[in-house]
Amino acid sequence: MSRPPLLSRRLLLTGFWLAGTAIAHAQVKRGTDQGIGGTGIKRGDDHGIGGTGIVGLIQRFGSIYVNGERITYADDVPVRIDGEAAGLKALRIGQLARVVATRQADGTLVTRNITIASEVAGPIEAVKGNELTVLGQKIVASDKEKKLRAGTQVAVYGLRRTDGVIVASLVEPRRGTAERVTGLVERGPDGLRIGGLKLNGVDPQLVGQRVQIEGSSRQGAMQALRTRIDDFSDLAGASRLSIEAYVQRSGSNLQLGSGLIARDGSRFGPAAGEARMVVNGAFDRARGLQVDSARAIGPGPGSPPQGPGGAGNTGRSPGGSILHPNRPATTPGGSQPVVPGTTAPGSSPGPAPGSAPTGQGPGGPSGPGGFGAPSGGPIGPGGGMGGGGFGGPGGGMGGGRR
Repeated sequence: MSRPPLLSRRLLLTGFWLAGTAIAHAQVKRGTDQGIGGTGIKRGDDHGIGGTGIVGLIQRFGSIYVNGERITYADDVPVRIDGEAAGLKALRIGQLARVVATRQADGTLVTRNITIASEVAGPIEAVKGNELTVLGQKIVASDKEKKLRAGTQVAVYGLRRTDGVIVASLVEPRRGTAERVTGLVERGPDGLRIGGLKLNGVDPQLVGQRVQIEGSSRQGAMQALRTRIDDFSDLAGASRLSIEAYVQRSGSNLQLGSGLIARDGSRFGPAAGEARMVVNGAFDRARGLQVDSARAIGPGPGSPPQGPGGAGNTGRSPGGSILHPNRPATTPGGSQPVVPGTTAPGSSPGPAPGSAPTGQGPGGPSGPGGFGAPSGGPIGPGGGMGGGGFGGPGGGMGGGRR
């Protein structure tokens, strides 16, 4: 009687390996068919070459619209507000967002992190009409802020003009918040300062740089506990930058309201005065910003007058290169400027779809390309930037909107 053939150990192991490979292949294939959080974005579907750092005010939802671009994200996207973990429900129109977005094969922009940063957070020191003072920072806000009282703890979101005044897009009451301010460190007669806030415990080598400082304040002075240079190093992986800012010419370059300088070569930006703009450019080999396009989006509420003599505070200390504020701007290298007047890759040539027509926002008339003053509190969805006014009042995101 013959014996059945015996399986060799090598043959048996080979069979197990082939079976395991087939199962793993089936799992990978099944996994790639699943979107991230129902957004339709597939994991690993990032076809962008490098990313674009986008810094600007949240204009509206349906994803988020920043600088005229629609940026999508997953349901579980990490959100941080002033360094603290938060959820999507904490997002508000008017907050200043910082994201790195990559463009997919279908043209959509996707981000995997959302960072929100206020310009100043602390107690209100004075209220005069629609002007507030928080930690020595002068703020132009909407009429609703007239109801706020000194001593109220708030976080202020917005953009600085070139004279250092913050034009608020959102003033949000926030209890128990750490006192913090971000701005250009300058040397005054009594020491270092940001705006009207005296700084103690800050390295003098930070003069001329935009710095985020957290600490405790008393009688118009802040004792710094933590300092961090705000040099966009958090936008890791970005080869381009799109930033919303108040802008004025500084020689052949552009000075942003934050105090930072972008290399421009006299091709873009306002010829005189100050303008609110979206500035687009590429990082050069020295990690400075070489501007290749810019578009005006209207002066916005609280802006200084345009034209000769309306250029904000020309005596304000200038910054340096946008990523190296103490380093003088040098001849750009490694960048590929586009023809003046064209739109940079990754930037929006015009208003976001569904945005408000010119002068739409209630609360004040606006000229061509101007903004109506926001009416009452957080600017509501259904507005948008669109070269005209923000929309009417509204609440926050409410969660789940992409």
